[in-house]
Amino acid sequence: MDEKSIGKGHHYLTVVLNAETGEVLHLADGKKKSSLQGFFDKLTQKQKVSINAVGIDRAGAYKAVVEEEIPHAKIVYDKFHLIANYNTVIDKIRREEWHSASKQDKTFIKGQRYNLFRNPENLKAEQELSLAKLLSMNENLNKAYVLKDALKVLWTYKYSRSASKYLDQWIFWAMETGIEAIDKFARGLDKARDGILAFCKHRITSVKIEAFNATIARIVRRACGYRDLEYLYLKIRQEALET
Repeated sequence: MDEKSIGKGHHYLTVVLNAETGEVLHLADGKKKSSLQGFFDKLTQKQKVSINAVGIDRAGAYKAVVEEEIPHAKIVYDKFHLIANYNTVIDKIRREEWHSASKQDKTFIKGQRYNLFRNPENLKAEQELSLAKLLSMNENLNKAYVLKDALKVLWTYKYSRSASKYLDQWIFWAMETGIEAIDKFARGLDKARDGILAFCKHRITSVKIEAFNATIARIVRRACGYRDLEYLYLKIRQEALET
């Protein structure tokens, strides 16, 4: 379950896919509780009971609806959303460091946002060199960057007990940095522990839904925007059946 921006003015669609097949199960206007509630209203009790796990973002209004409608199902917090959340933390630190830096040091920090976000294997030679210079001269950004790669290791564990121990270790490392933004993020992960560790059993990610979101974006772009939501839904479903 995820939300997809489909235009200016913060207009969103709520999208529900089958995590195994990628089948489109539900599309609705907005990203509120009512946007998702329509999905459950269409299901029989037998269908609801058959749902074992649901992949969602930590933020948003979907969690309350899922817990009310299918309390037996495990909530799995999407790892890609969590990594994106951490990238937001890195960017916050980058901006703070830029504001406090000397005029000379500002030149190292400016323009590094996406280099800090990219996976090391996706960096070009000049980007890798530029990032290395930045990390060598800025301790806080270096700590934040190293912790990002360490965070990704969490989702390599197959057993929740081992993953939980590693999460404890990562939280300890995060708090040891003394950086407020990282400390706050770490405490948030601790609170979300059950939903994070549920990945060990259910292995749900947003890969299929992000691919589908790209399909939606392509349809909207091809149509130069949208005016009729019902027609947009029909086009999205048509495209989904053809892929």
